[in-house]
Amino acid sequence: MTQQTRCTYCGAQDLEPGFLDDPRGSGATKWIAGRLERGPLGGARRLGRLRREVHALRCTTCGHLELFALRE
Repeated sequence: MTQQTRCTYCGAQDLEPGFLDDPRGSGATKWIAGRLERGPLGGARRLGRLRREVHALRCTTCGHLELFALRE
């Protein structure tokens, strides 16, 4: 992933890479296309939907997070 040069919130130039923790422990949070639909047990329906890994950058000045769902 190409690192962004400026924070879209405060304009600072120092963004650090990081990731969002996945409670299942896979190490990668996914963005899933479409509105949230719940299955019979209350979990999100995911089957057959486009998924993309989420990449995160954090501004070291104001703490704003920039999230990107890139093509894999």
